[in-house]
Amino acid sequence: MASLLHDLRIAARSLRQRPGFFATAVLTLALGVGAVAAIFTVYDAVLLKPLPFAHADRIVRVMREQPPVTSSPVSAPMFKEWQDAGSEVFDAFGAFVGRTAVLRGQGEAERLTGYAVTPGFWDVFGQPVALGRAFGDEEETRNERVAVIGDALWRNRFDADPAILGREIQIDGVATRIVGVAAAGFRYPSDAQVWTPTFVPANGAGRGSNSYSVIARLAPGAGVAQADAAMARVTQWQAKEFPDNHTGLTARIEPLPALVGARVRAPLAVLLGASALVLLIACANLANLMLARAQARTQELALRRAMGAGRMRLLREVMAESLLIAGVGTLAALLVAQPATQALLSLAPDLLPAFNHPQVDLRVVAVTAGVALATLLLFGAWPGWRAAGVDPAQALQGASRSQTGSRRQMRARAALVSAEIAVALTLLAGAGLLIDSLRRLGEVDPGVASAQVITARVSLPMPVRAPGETFDVTATNARAALDPMLAAIEARLRALPGVRSVAFTDELPVSGDTGWSGSFEVVGHPIEEATLAVFRFVGPDYFATFGIDVDAGRAFEAHDGSQALFPTDMLVNRTFVDTYLGGADALGRQVTVYDGSEKTIVGVVEDVRQQGLDQDTIAEVYFPVRNAPMGELALAVAVDGDAMAFAPMLRDALRETVPDAPVFSIRTMDEVMARTTAMRRFNMTLMSVFAGVALLLSAIGLYGVIAYSVGQRRREIGLRQAIGARAVDVHRLMLGAGLRMIVPGLVVGLVGALLLGRAIASQLYGVGAADPLVLGSVAAVLALVALAACAVPTLRAARASPMDALRSD
Repeated sequence: MASLLHDLRIAARSLRQRPGFFATAVLTLALGVGAVAAIFTVYDAVLLKPLPFAHADRIVRVMREQPPVTSSPVSAPMFKEWQDAGSEVFDAFGAFVGRTAVLRGQGEAERLTGYAVTPGFWDVFGQPVALGRAFGDEEETRNERVAVIGDALWRNRFDADPAILGREIQIDGVATRIVGVAAAGFRYPSDAQVWTPTFVPANGAGRGSNSYSVIARLAPGAGVAQADAAMARVTQWQAKEFPDNHTGLTARIEPLPALVGARVRAPLAVLLGASALVLLIACANLANLMLARAQARTQELALRRAMGAGRMRLLREVMAESLLIAGVGTLAALLVAQPATQALLSLAPDLLPAFNHPQVDLRVVAVTAGVALATLLLFGAWPGWRAAGVDPAQALQGASRSQTGSRRQMRARAALVSAEIAVALTLLAGAGLLIDSLRRLGEVDPGVASAQVITARVSLPMPVRAPGETFDVTATNARAALDPMLAAIEARLRALPGVRSVAFTDELPVSGDTGWSGSFEVVGHPIEEATLAVFRFVGPDYFATFGIDVDAGRAFEAHDGSQALFPTDMLVNRTFVDTYLGGADALGRQVTVYDGSEKTIVGVVEDVRQQGLDQDTIAEVYFPVRNAPMGELALAVAVDGDAMAFAPMLRDALRETVPDAPVFSIRTMDEVMARTTAMRRFNMTLMSVFAGVALLLSAIGLYGVIAYSVGQRRREIGLRQAIGARAVDVHRLMLGAGLRMIVPGLVVGLVGALLLGRAIASQLYGVGAADPLVLGSVAAVLALVALAACAVPTLRAARASPMDALRSD
């Protein structure tokens, strides 16, 4: 230890004499390692760290697979049969379904993210309750209105009151008793704030009402294969016994850790690889710095060897410098990683799973320090070993004054610069492909007019379905509550200045949200393949507000939906007509949909890219919004002028009209549509940042090598000028040296660009992985930057006086 400290003190004194070299090495290391540390912080939190649940490695999702639907929920009867059939391979089996839960009576009404869960849900996660208890079979079978609230809700809304247990709160207008507070670290699903019973035994749901998501925990010693076999037996039985509902039914089992973050796994892996490429460029720059440092210290080390210092002794001192740079570089990288991680999260606030919050912790520090140390040891050991092993006699006789230094060192430095250019071109090509992909997406017609349209969601107070209540009674009560509220809201909003139209819908278009979906039958027109359409409930001005053309027939009118409890008229989109009616005339066709009654097609509308600009259109059916059996709706207001400037008036008007209804997600329609491309923009932004850093580092590296070469060949250049060489000849000489590094780098970089293009092919739209225009453009940009980096030191050399060059020698 004493020897190490002594070596570090000597290294510190030596580096203080070369502050430029030390600062450049630390900054290079900070950029390269910091980029890796920032991406690794997110990658580790999302994909590597275990989920914060007891026995998380045994928790699985069990999903219904039934063409044409995949990964879908199940009905109440199916759930009970699956639960019984899996008793030998699962030691806990539960289900959950999302619900809107509006908390009233505790200050301003607040919309909570709620889930109705079965008692087995709590068993799957090992009863994660910190205060009180979870509800069980007793509350489930007796239809008791109880709830478990989340830790954050308990602290923020109820001031962490330990006497909360047993208190009744108003959820959706129903008195609900709090029986427990979830553990601080428990959130599943990740946005859950309150959990209530499902009342599965009494809800009377049929086999075609699929709404329950199934989650289970494998029994000790049981594996996914055994669970697959158990579920195969029950699904085969269900398909045979209930062919009308379960033909082609299978079940798919996926470990929960594999599902969490599945959507971002590939993009994060690509970005982690891109950060590693930036690190490679930083490593090449560091190697060049260390080679230059070793060359500068040749005579010093040779003199010390001549005085008796051993090679290992000199190597220890050289490596002590690397160790010191690695330590300071690690601290700098961590300082870069923390704000970089926060900036990364701000780019994707809703894209990343939130079970483990990304933060620079001990794991990240260890990885960062390891990467920094390995970088310096790998790229500092070889130059140090060469420098420590120099021949004293040769060095002291003036070999260091050769015009070009060691040819081997120059070739090594040139090769490193070529590698930097290759990596920079690879990253630039990736960024270029993603940018062009987003540009092409921007040219796609979404099927709606988004300008000057502001949207919001509102949770209207609706009657709660009582246990055992029939769907007809529930729908009648919902209609009686919904109609006057919609009429009042529309009248109030239309009275505001600048409002052109007001539309209601269950889900906004081009938002990625699909709402309900189901099968149907066209009366008198048998369809061989399985049918599937998305159901949307919309108001009379929906199509006018969003600029959706009506191709045939008519749009909804004010009286539509009032003739009967369930819809009697419907509209379909063009994809529905082309897919299921062969493009024939659809007007007047009778269709049997979700409630079993026949409905008449009164209009055909143009397609809308509901799932996003990069997704194909799907068959859709539109019903009048007054037939919607739900209280949480979206509204859209077309206005004159800036849509977002209308937001305060919109919020105030809704609060005046329905004071007990939480208003949230106020956004322009452009913002709504942008959410569907958020992941693409996230990938493009980070890839562009990495490409920019790579371009900067490679330009610096090339400049450094050319400048070093100019310095070493200063006497040669002076002699050439003295015997008549012109400035253009000097330029040709040095630019030729630069081109010998640039051209190989571009060639290898194009190969890397092709490989990266294939890796990100799934993230591209409308552009090929080997698009010649993109590749040619980025190659030209990189070549120009590289030539500019060569030109600066070359211009300086050409302007130097031959006498000054010869005199300095």
